Amino acid sequence: MTVQTESERRKNISLFDYEALSADIPFGPEERVIDNNLYGYAHHIKKYAGIKTDLKGYLEHGLFWGGMVHPDERFWHFTRIITFSENRKKDIERHLPSKTAVPVGPYIHYAEELFTADERAKLKADLGKTMLVFPSHSVRNLEAQFDFEKFIEEINHVKKDFDTVLVSLYFIDALNPAKVKIYTDQGYRIVTSGHKFDHNFVARQKTIIGLADYTMGNEVGTHIGYCIHLNKPHYLFKQEMKRVSKSEEEIKRHERLFNSEEQRLLHEQHSEVARMFSEYKTEISAEQRALVDKYWGTSSVKTPAQLRELLG
Repeated sequence: MTVQTESERRKNISLFDYEALSADIPFGPEERVIDNNLYGYAHHIKKYAGIKTDLKGYLEHGLFWGGMVHPDERFWHFTRIITFSENRKKDIERHLPSKTAVPVGPYIHYAEELFTADERAKLKADLGKTMLVFPSHSVRNLEAQFDFEKFIEEINHVKKDFDTVLVSLYFIDALNPAKVKIYTDQGYRIVTSGHKFDHNFVARQKTIIGLADYTMGNEVGTHIGYCIHLNKPHYLFKQEMKRVSKSEEEIKRHERLFNSEEQRLLHEQHSEVARMFSEYKTEISAEQRALVDKYWGTSSVKTPAQLRELLG
């Protein structure tokens, strides 16, 4: 079994079979830079552009805040860094003047949905008016903790306008029965974008967002800009978050990614996004779109020909 064959097989697994989609999958890189192989980002950008070769650059695998530059961006010998926005380009090139940053906008733009139009319409008819919820998620060796009771209370307050609540769980949390139970006990339906090595993670995420009429979460994350880019309003119910670990060294490693000035700026940027999405509104405002463009780079989206010229 290779990651390619397993990713292809999992395209036919139901969005609701979160355990099967979250199961371990082999790591089989198609890109030399390790991080480029996460979430299917490079796979779908290259497919969209018709690029058959290695990207020969570092593809940021998420939206990095606080102006920080991931240590791996410094160490890979490639001089090209692929990112979201012009705003992020300035951060990268200020820290790494010998490298060139290429903004391409929200990566989800380049993925194809996994459903045909008929399949999507059939499932949408069964779901009815749908709210999609993105809880704050755990990462490797760090478990996300927050006030689940308050979060459920707020979801239930909003859900009166909807027929179905979908909860999108990161694969680590989807394999945690206690966390799954918190949501299924409320009658919510669990979905997942799948394992981070699955080439179709971002395609499945686009498919799930496409089913929603409204989206909601409790932490600033990459998903917010993706939802707005796909014309799905978002409500951020901001909560205090903790990520805990059995390993003190793991917590320290995570904290060392940001220096004190980057921590300050991160907090400032997160507060800016939180303020913009802190009210339950059924329409996306011009101000929200402008903020998403600032950080996610919606105006930096490229055509296939432009991507081939820049990255091929």
